[in-house]
Amino acid sequence: MDFVIAFLALAAAQDAAPPRDEAPAPQAVIETAPAPEASAPPGPRSSRDSIPIRLEDRLAVLKAAENAEAAEPIAAQVRSLWRQLGGPTAALLLERGAEASEAGDLNAAARQYFHLRNLEPDLSEAWMVSAELAARQEDWSFALEALERAVAIEPRRFDAYLMLGRALERANAGEAALAAYEAALEIHPHLEPARVAQARLERALAGRAL
Repeated sequence: MDFVIAFLALAAAQDAAPPRDEAPAPQAVIETAPAPEASAPPGPRSSRDSIPIRLEDRLAVLKAAENAEAAEPIAAQVRSLWRQLGGPTAALLLERGAEASEAGDLNAAARQYFHLRNLEPDLSEAWMVSAELAARQEDWSFALEALERAVAIEPRRFDAYLMLGRALERANAGEAALAAYEAALEIHPHLEPARVAQARLERALAGRAL
């Protein structure tokens, strides 16, 4: 992941951001984390257990899609499956975080995603939504840290590579950004924003080489 390392080095050179391992600053009313889920007794195989198999199938179909129109609903299915990998409490926190973010209450959204990362640190969606929120807050250091975690957990997160490429472009790290877009297109060949950005950067980098 040379392009991730390259950006993290750039981020480290910037002014240090406040630590993000701590909960966001308390507001007038603080929402508490939902109670931990009780362990369910052994039973029949759940639909959640089958998600990894369904993901493998959908990702294979996505890579083989003939065009962007065919790929779009498949990509949506893949993203939905990534969200479903969490348990019921994770789903509730994702919903609350999304609602708060849409309402413009970014502090409330940050609290929900903080609890989510603590509850399920190996859920790539927890880190992806955290990266998106951090980008809205222009906390690029944490955004890149979260994106790195997301792709370390799930190396096929084309949406994380796309966002990573955009962040790297903001840092004027063109070659690293190009590598990120290429990684996204390797998984989702018809991801139009990545394809457009790839072509633009290839032209720009070729011009510099002349």
